[in-house]
This record gives sequence, C-alpha cells and structure tokens, in this order.
Amino acid sequence: MKFDDDFFKAEVREGFEITSMMKRAWAAQMEVFQVVADVCRKNKLRYFADWGTLLGAVRHKGMIPWDDDIDICLMREEYNELIKILPKELPHGFVVAGMYADSPRLQTAAFVPQLRVIADEELWDFNDYMKYFHGFPYQRAGIDIFPVDYLSRDPEFVTAQKEIIKAGMLILEKWDDLRKTNSLIECLTAFGNLCNVKIELKATVAEVENQIWKIIDSISALCYKEEADYVTEFQFWIEKESYKMHKECFNSVIKMPFEHFSVNAPASWDEVLSAEFGDYMTPVIGSADHRYPFYGHMEEELIRQIRNVGFKGSVDEFCEEVSSGRLRV
Repeated sequence: MKFDDDFFKAEVREGFEITSMMKRAWAAQMEVFQVVADVCRKNKLRYFADWGTLLGAVRHKGMIPWDDDIDICLMREEYNELIKILPKELPHGFVVAGMYADSPRLQTAAFVPQLRVIADEELWDFNDYMKYFHGFPYQRAGIDIFPVDYLSRDPEFVTAQKEIIKAGMLILEKWDDLRKTNSLIECLTAFGNLCNVKIELKATVAEVENQIWKIIDSISALCYKEEADYVTEFQFWIEKESYKMHKECFNSVIKMPFEHFSVNAPASWDEVLSAEFGDYMTPVIGSADHRYPFYGHMEEELIRQIRNVGFKGSVDEFCEEVSSGRLRV
C-alpha cells in the first residue's frame, strides 16, 4: 500500500491534532486491513466496515480524527468460515490473536470476544517490520473483526442468551476478585452447568479463560437467519438492547471512499450507524470508547530502546530513519 510522504505529516482535522505517529498507526492498520480484505475477497466472503471505521467512511471519508483503530464485521455464517480460513490464508507475519489463535501466547495477546488479526512480532525482523508498516514502531499492529449475529424472535430464548453471555463475561471481568475470595471454582462450575459444558478446571488460567470466550461466542451464534428479523453484535447488545438492525441491512455491499482507497459498507449504513451511535453525524471529539492512543503506554519503553542503540534524535526521527532504510538496528 502506497502513501504520499505528506500523509505522515501531523495535521489538524475537525479541530483535532493528529500526530505523525498516529498517521503511522493508521497506515499500519490499513496494511493489516488490506491483508484481511484480500483473504475475504479471494474466498468470496463479504466483510463490512464497522463502528468507527464505518462512521469514518460516511462522515469523514476516512479515519475519524480522534479514532485509532480499524473495525470490520461479517455475518455469522461467513465469520465462522473466516475463522477456519485465516490461519491457512494469512501471509507470513500475520496471525490470528485471541480465542481462535493456535498458541497460548497468541490467545492471551487479545483478551476480547472477537477475532483480531495482528502482525506477530516474533515473525518479523524489526527493520523489515518498520519498513512494511511505514515506520510504526510498536508491535502487533492489527484490526478487529466482529461477528453479526441473529436475534431470535423468541424473547425467552434471547433472554437466556443474554444471561449466559453476561454470566461468562462477568467471570472473565471479575476473575482475580473471585480467586481472592475462593469463589472462582464455584462460579466456573455453575457456569459450566448452566451451559451444559464441562469446564476444564485443571487447565491453565489462560486455557480456562479461552474456553469461556469460546462458550460465549457459541451462545451468541445459536440463532439462525430464518428464525430472526433483526441482527446485532451481542457483546454490545447485552448493554444496549436498542443496538439491533433489520437483518436485510447486510444483504448487499457498497463501496465507500476511505482515506486514499475504499472499504465495503452495508447498503443500509444509515440504520446501522443510527443503532450504533444515535445522532452519528454530529462529531464528538474524543468519543472513542478505549484509551487513545492505544500505543501510549509503550512509548517510554520505546524511547529507552532507542537510546540503548545510540540514537539521539526524536522518536519520529528514529521512525523515519529506520523505515527509509537509512538506519538499521
């Protein structure tokens, strides 16, 4: 993916300053996005821009100035296909992280209820990583991929789904507190009984947590298309029941400009964005629901490493020198 040099200059959009480093983060994530989009295209799987990425495409024709990640979604049937395909189809250097990863290290790399595709730092030489990802120096550049699930017409069925998902999420959220009060085993056993699944209590913490993530994902996917009028993403719906769209919203795909390329969007993007954000055309600076910038906590360690290799310039200067090949570390 090619970017003009001007793309990486700091700028102000919508009254918000975007740093040069954030531009590099955007470019790195767009590279990961392109890899996943290519896999979807090759296998005839339909992806859609989602959340801030969809809103950015509609409102800004690119990234929301104060957003720092890329999100896409697929309908559940195609999402499950993607889970199977990605490990075989991703090019060297890119891996699945989270519950469907193939190693404990990568399973714990993403403590989230959705797919995440990342660049695995163990598969890259640092200099090659910096060159490929446009001077973005922080590890594990990636994107999130969400499943869109069907909401049953049966309210009792939906209520049961909601309670099971919330119970599983609560265990994961309160894990340390439950362990300290010696109630973790009891809660895990009760959750397994509720789902009619045996929880492997003698497994490692990471393995048990991963099993719970997979149970939550399976419960979310229990309803079929013909049993539903609406769709949702359950991890958000359990907190906001108004977050649902007619299933026909995702019947067809349209292209929308996004920075200097294009992304897929649901043809009924207005209904989707209204369900997600309400009055989505009114910008709210700093409204991302996660810590911005996502790499901020790694900056101090990066500066230490830069100084250890004898580079006396700024972080931005270091990124430019390494990504251009003028400096190798």
